[in-house]
Amino acid sequence: MLAAFSGHASAARVDYTIDLGMERNSNVTMAPSDPIEQRYLRGGIGFSITESISALQLSLDGRAEYRDYEDDIFADTVDGTLSGRMNWVAIPDRLFVVVEDNLTVQPVDSLVPDGPGNRQQVNVFSAGPTMLFNWSPQLHGQAELRYVNSDAEVTEEFNSQRLAAALRTIRELTPTSRISLNLQAQRVDFDDDIVARDYNRYDLYGRYVRELANFQLGADLGYSRIDYRQGESRSEPLLRADAEWTLSPHSQLTAVVSSQFSDTATDALAGIQSESTVPVNVLTGDAVVNASPYEVRSLDLGYSYTGTRLNLSLTPFVQKRDYVDSDEFDQKTRGSRFDLHWLMRRGLSLGTYATWERLDYTQLGREDKTTRVGASLEYQWVRRWAVRLHAERYKRESTDLNQDVAQNIVYLSVAYSNR
Repeated sequence: MLAAFSGHASAARVDYTIDLGMERNSNVTMAPSDPIEQRYLRGGIGFSITESISALQLSLDGRAEYRDYEDDIFADTVDGTLSGRMNWVAIPDRLFVVVEDNLTVQPVDSLVPDGPGNRQQVNVFSAGPTMLFNWSPQLHGQAELRYVNSDAEVTEEFNSQRLAAALRTIRELTPTSRISLNLQAQRVDFDDDIVARDYNRYDLYGRYVRELANFQLGADLGYSRIDYRQGESRSEPLLRADAEWTLSPHSQLTAVVSSQFSDTATDALAGIQSESTVPVNVLTGDAVVNASPYEVRSLDLGYSYTGTRLNLSLTPFVQKRDYVDSDEFDQKTRGSRFDLHWLMRRGLSLGTYATWERLDYTQLGREDKTTRVGASLEYQWVRRWAVRLHAERYKRESTDLNQDVAQNIVYLSVAYSNR
């Protein structure tokens, strides 16, 4: 397929890593009491594929993991993730086709801690054409059409078919700034009409963009409306702003603020990264997998430093979600994440991370505090072969009875990489 699109299959870059090892888990089921401790075999393969030529741009990564639990207490599991975007230029400067997919592991019940029986695969797929119109050197137009399919392994109310369209008019003000007027419409049809309500969503907003050498700014202002087929509707202002400052060749600050409608499927597509990397594990997300759209107000800040031997980042955030159809999961969240990677010497590297989150379910009267701290040590003794030691501590404290849990994980593995 890749060769058919590009004519130069060898131009694509493929990276992969295969690892196999033994993992010790102090609380496999995340039980609040009488935890089950196990040592089990864990293996995985992660990959990254990138292509960038005039007719095709592709960024795709994914990972599959297998766990062989002891004594058949739990069924062996295979979990996987896949995330990527392909842009095929059918007619240069006129027509291109975009394909996106995001496959993740999410909880069946987001109020219950992660465990072998509380995971499901959730996939969101999108594909469609984009047409470009150049009316003058300063005035451009864009028309988009997308088919979106969302599917959850267990939570059937999430499954839907969507048709989304957008019209955009873009005017270049200066070589570094532009404005645009955007009209978006989306028709959402759920497979299960008994527990999920079909609706149409409309967004009308203006956008301003300024791009300088060390500073970029984007701002959206408009209005959104959700019309249910049964006659009910809801409207809210739309506000988004994002800024990026390059403080030095090695450091950067970012800020993103928003007040808008969203839903789990839309968030999944928005979460696809522009650059692919080889994943080293399969993490269970924290999404509420249901059919309800929600109004979200959020503020995300970020600082990153990229050096020759040291990389680090700090990302605090606050968020409030109000669900339209079900207020059970209405929530206020605040938290932060810290990541550090240090190349100690040639062939030896250390990585650490820490997350903290406070989640307040406003309608349930429940508050959860979670912390996760981890470290990884990797030694590459010969080219392509490495041994890794990873340790993690997870803890959750909840105001709900019997919801406090703790877990320690240690994973020792041998890994082979093709580069």
